[in-house]
Amino acid sequence: MRTGNGKLRPRLGAVITTWSYEGGATYAARLMNLLPQMAPSDDVEVIVCPQLLESEKDIPGIRQFCAEQALDALCIIAGNFTLDHVMPLLAEAVDLPSLLWGLPTLEAWGALVAVQQTLFPFKELGLPYRFVTGRLEDERVWGRALPYLRACALLQRVKGMRVGLMGWRAQGMSDVIFDEIVLRQKFGVQLVNVGMTRYSRTFSAVSDKDIENTWREMRASFDTTPLPDDVARHGVRSYLTMKRIVGEEDLLAVTMECFHDHLGEPCLGFSTLNDEGIAAPCENDVLSAIVMRAGQILSGEPVFHSDIIEADYEEDLAVFHHCGNMPQRLVAEDRRPVLRPIREDVGPGAKGPTIQATMRPRPVTAVNLVGGYHTLRMCALEGETLRYRTDLPGSGAKVAFSFGLAEALELLGNKGYGHHFALASGHMGRELAEWCAFLDIPYVQPGSVG
Repeated sequence: MRTGNGKLRPRLGAVITTWSYEGGATYAARLMNLLPQMAPSDDVEVIVCPQLLESEKDIPGIRQFCAEQALDALCIIAGNFTLDHVMPLLAEAVDLPSLLWGLPTLEAWGALVAVQQTLFPFKELGLPYRFVTGRLEDERVWGRALPYLRACALLQRVKGMRVGLMGWRAQGMSDVIFDEIVLRQKFGVQLVNVGMTRYSRTFSAVSDKDIENTWREMRASFDTTPLPDDVARHGVRSYLTMKRIVGEEDLLAVTMECFHDHLGEPCLGFSTLNDEGIAAPCENDVLSAIVMRAGQILSGEPVFHSDIIEADYEEDLAVFHHCGNMPQRLVAEDRRPVLRPIREDVGPGAKGPTIQATMRPRPVTAVNLVGGYHTLRMCALEGETLRYRTDLPGSGAKVAFSFGLAEALELLGNKGYGHHFALASGHMGRELAEWCAFLDIPYVQPGSVG
């Protein structure tokens, strides 16, 4: 579920607990109707279970209700004092991460005590949970809970993702190696080995008519003055090839060994697929495909796959850049993106077209994921993109940071992070930290507080 602005809106199942022998039982029953009015409906969809939880006998019915709702997380709210053992029993039965909410008011008699008691078995049993306390209408409490809830939703949305792999890792880029089994274990991601042979066969089979029709629709979005006609059609053919494979294999991400023999060839396709919601990183970076998909899910926007090619450590500015893969939805509004052939001296087979454009101003998070079975790790840098002009070929974004960039890059370098960054719209470091906690993956975020 998404909000009107495209951001992820978690689907939260809420269960109210009670004990009829204690005061506050009447208030607990009323909460089922009150809660939807108190939750921030723009940020979270709350589905309240119509059955109160008082004892073990209530759990099968509540579990069935939750199973029918396609939930991302479970919210357990003690409406008054409740026997603490029933809450972890419910969480185990529903098998979702839990938000445990302690109400501090007298009308919810003993509710806070009940939740504090049950935190111990939740922790001892290793059940995933987050505890918050405050009034249900308190926006500050929801603000503390929402990053956790969005991470719960992210956990569900990434699971089952299929990534199409064309070729091997790019030449010389050791940091894009991956462990297929650990990706399945940690993220629930399935690798689909498409291969360059199938890509080439499909590429050759695309009809000239389809290329002409697609190019007629696409070209109005670009300045094509410097672009030879054969280079344009080469890029459109690659896009249609990948789009066909994406459809045939039910992929949510695709990547190619473009460096060097196909350098520039998939740039237009990668850009367009990212605009269409398919994560498409460069240079066969499977790990970047996962974090790009996460960025798409959290923000509702495409993600720019890039490297840091220039840094100003006095001003804490960095230029993120890649050959020419900028999604059109991210391009600065004051300038139409230019399609150019890639430089002929960059390697055999290089052709293009590539997109020359810069990213519009906005909050961003640069995310990097690297590592194998025992070393998988993630880092993030939150910043703001600035308006800027550049004569550099390819796509770029100038990002300002509120912390020491040199020290941050040294920290990441000394922990062995890589050179690729998924530049996602919005500040999402808290959600990523929660996501990594679920997955038991080390996470580093220079400049973060707490």
